[in-house]
Amino acid sequence: MQEILQQLAERWIVYKIDLTNFVGLTNDAMHIHISLLLLLVSAILFRRRPDSIWCWLVVFCAELFNEYADIRGAAQDEATLDAAIHDIYNTMFWPTVILLLGRFLFPPRPKKGKNEEVVSSDLPDQPFKESATV
Repeated sequence: MQEILQQLAERWIVYKIDLTNFVGLTNDAMHIHISLLLLLVSAILFRRRPDSIWCWLVVFCAELFNEYADIRGAAQDEATLDAAIHDIYNTMFWPTVILLLGRFLFPPRPKKGKNEEVVSSDLPDQPFKESATV
C-alpha cells in the first residue's frame, strides 16, 4: 500500500508542477483556486451545498495527500513542516469560511415530513386571478 501511495504522490507532483507552469500562477494561488474548485465539484457530485462538512472533508483530504506528496520530497522547497502548514492554511481558509458562514447566514431548510409541506415565502399561496398574456 505504501508503494502505491508513493507512486501516486510522485505522479501527482509531476502533474502539479506541469499545471502550475502551464497556468502561470504561484503555488499559493494554485492552492486557493484548486481548493475552491474541489469544493464546488464535490458539492455537485454529492448533491450537497458547498457549506457541507462532506465537501469540506474532500478538500481537506486532497490537501493532506498533497502535503504528503510534498513532504515525501518530490517537490522542491515544499518538503518542510513550515511549508506544509502554510499550504494547509492557504488551501483550507476559504472552504472553512464558506463552511462556517454558510451555516450561519444560510441555514439549511427544514426537511418536510411525509404529509407536511414546507411553506415558501417566495410565492404567494393564492392562485393567479387572470392568466398571463403573451
